[in-house]
Amino acid sequence: MKYQAVIDDQKFEVQIIDEHTLTVNGEESSINFRQGQKPEHFSLILDGQSHQVWIEECQPCRDGKPSIVRIHLHGFDYEVQVDTERSLKLREFVGTSSSSEVAGQINAPMPGLVVKVLVENGQEVKKGDGVIIVEAMKMENEIKSPIDGIVSEIHVQNRQAVEKGETLIIIG
Repeated sequence: MKYQAVIDDQKFEVQIIDEHTLTVNGEESSINFRQGQKPEHFSLILDGQSHQVWIEECQPCRDGKPSIVRIHLHGFDYEVQVDTERSLKLREFVGTSSSSEVAGQINAPMPGLVVKVLVENGQEVKKGDGVIIVEAMKMENEIKSPIDGIVSEIHVQNRQAVEKGETLIIIG
């Protein structure tokens, strides 16, 4: 299983090889991880060094968004954003493919099914407002407006199948 962890804008690629081996940015380490007396307390032996760790999940991974965990280690607290390989790919599809060269044109990030159009023609929207929900890879993805503006064209309707790149909505 592969993960990406981000701590203070520094990215770490983590791959769990087996129950006693992992790699961090390609460097292999031996690990032994045991839960303590409380559910959030753990004993960690990493490359022969023992560490007491407290882990709290602040935001679970949902809808392609990363989970956020707070880790207490050696007297310091770290907020860690953790992504799975799947959530990274999903955000890549939705984030980079949902709009085209035209700033207010929203295209389907991948083949899927329109679950619900959240806006109407003539409706004012702000950048970041949800405008449409598309189901793809068995997950519902809310696509957000890339700009402030007014919905000028809606090219799809609820329950319509769409192909990657197909124009869904235009905001002017």
